[in-house]
Amino acid sequence: MKQIKLTVPDNWNDITVKQYQEFIKIVESDGKDKDKTIQMVSLFCKVPIDELNNFAYNDIDKIGKILVKMTKEDPSNIEMTKNVEFNGHTYSVVPNMSEMTTGEFIDLETYCENVTENLHKIASVLYRKQIGDVNYFGRYKVEDYDPTHEKEELMKSFPMGYVLGVLNFFFHLGEKLLTDSANYLETLK
Repeated sequence: MKQIKLTVPDNWNDITVKQYQEFIKIVESDGKDKDKTIQMVSLFCKVPIDELNNFAYNDIDKIGKILVKMTKEDPSNIEMTKNVEFNGHTYSVVPNMSEMTTGEFIDLETYCENVTENLHKIASVLYRKQIGDVNYFGRYKVEDYDPTHEKEELMKSFPMGYVLGVLNFFFHLGEKLLTDSANYLETLK
């Protein structure tokens, strides 16, 4: 019997945006739990299902439990990473959200109507190639917003942990803005 070495991801940056999108489809499907476990191991460990059929189910189940533990960990404590080395380039979060173009804003708003399906598109708006180096004050520039299918598809390979970090940042920023606005409105009464 031939041996297969599996690499089992154990944190969010070990999986890609595309793997996460496929994982959500598996979780939301109507299949049996055992079938879902096999599909999940196949997806995250990059092993075809027909090869996994030769594994002892106990081994698949153990791997599945490791993966379930990873995916059930609360990702809300993942912090945003501004600058990421990816695909031979530095990708950085848009440095000044208040200067976001109308196109960026409209696209983000549209993509957020179905976050999971459009996660790679959201990532392509928020993370773009950095132009030049980070300066003494920590400032940097990113390429202008020019959405293309190729850029969106590239972001399917982007590590999921970075996407969760930037989404957490916006979620917590939105919560803080709501709280601050409510507090301000109370002072006006």
